[in-house]
Amino acid sequence: MDTIIVYESKYGSTKEIAKDLAMVFGPATYCTTDEWKDEYQNSDYIIIGTPIYGEKVNPKIYDYVYMNREWLSNKKVFLFCVSLREEGAEIYLTPLKDILKESVVSTKAIGGRLLLNQLDNEDYTMMKNFSNAYGMPFQDVDSFNIKQITEYGLYIRKQRDYLIRMPIEELKIYIEEFLGKHNTCALGTGYDNLVRATPVEYTYNKGHMYILSEGGFKFANILLNNYVSIAVYDSFQGMNTLAGLQMTGKAEIIEDECEEYLAYLRERGIRQEKLPSPLHLISIKIEHVEILSSELKKRGYGVKQYFNFLKET
Repeated sequence: MDTIIVYESKYGSTKEIAKDLAMVFGPATYCTTDEWKDEYQNSDYIIIGTPIYGEKVNPKIYDYVYMNREWLSNKKVFLFCVSLREEGAEIYLTPLKDILKESVVSTKAIGGRLLLNQLDNEDYTMMKNFSNAYGMPFQDVDSFNIKQITEYGLYIRKQRDYLIRMPIEELKIYIEEFLGKHNTCALGTGYDNLVRATPVEYTYNKGHMYILSEGGFKFANILLNNYVSIAVYDSFQGMNTLAGLQMTGKAEIIEDECEEYLAYLRERGIRQEKLPSPLHLISIKIEHVEILSSELKKRGYGVKQYFNFLKET
């Protein structure tokens, strides 16, 4: 197990956030403090989430952090609170940061929901006093934002995956060798509700992928939206031998009679006059690459790596 999310939730918002984050992290699981198992200590990354009531973290979360502070201090810990105040992370998570100190990688306040008819009497009175104290209308508030949650999840993923980076030059060599060993990819294109994933043959050269095709839906999408996604991967043999690249880039349809197109046909040994119908050439300038490879772990790096062709080449 790589990542565990520990949370408490009184009215459901924090639980919903924990579930959404777990899907974005993958692999990850989530549990309350009462559901905690000793085996979860083997996780490398711990995300701790708490609702805020009475301007304090949940008592069970505080006790969990305090009682487990010794081993938590050797982990990478991310803290988030569910709060109606944007500055809630700095205000409310300080007691937990004071306990965990340098092990805390980041803190975040995430918007939640305040539905007055769901509050018990104690929370109703407390929230009314809170609203009066800060000059806020005492009414239902819904600041639950799935975009904010997914962006936070992706941020943590990158922080997690970047912790053991592979040197840039070595990573670039790995990517180019991997692409050179393969010749088939899944090309993803889309515009509005028309999306397409097409298995196609490709060649690779210096940050570009080239695809010859008779035509089809993918060309309609590219003409309307030239951002594409590409996946190149080994056949699945087991979790210990995973290897694949997910890439994004910009596609360009090369004019059939230009020198670049004709040179590519010559390189491939294709005689244009012998073709029963024209072939069209797509050139894709790769921008971002996400790598998942078990081999990288054997080299002492994280199994996930990121490479930006725009910055690194």
